[in-house]
Amino acid sequence: MEYIRKLDASGKARPCILDNVERSLLCHTCYLGFDQFECTDCDNWNIIPHSCHSRFCNACGVKYAKQLAAKATYPHRHIVFTIPEELRNWFRQDRTRLDLLFVAARNTICILVNRSLLKKLKMKQLKDTHYIFKDPCS
Repeated sequence: MEYIRKLDASGKARPCILDNVERSLLCHTCYLGFDQFECTDCDNWNIIPHSCHSRFCNACGVKYAKQLAAKATYPHRHIVFTIPEELRNWFRQDRTRLDLLFVAARNTICILVNRSLLKKLKMKQLKDTHYIFKDPCS
């Protein structure tokens, strides 16, 4: 927390970052406020602390993501690209190699989604740039 406060004081972090971190740390505590419910029959009472409602919070962010997914009325796919364990040291030796990974991931998604674009680019005979959506099968 001190590290983030130092970043905020030096102007290297946006003010919203400190605010979100502090709210996440206080999530579901009485510091953010609470509701108190009392039973009129037995005089038992219950305190329910407020949450931070931040999408960066571990608890509230999951709720936020689930609400967004429930609102999605269109079919979608979730794709995760990972680096095989055997190649991780190769990427660690030169971090600029990660650009290759991102280009390959983007090209793969574009091929899956839009094969017609690949056909148009092949017809124009554009092959010498790594930003062209190359078909890995050809």
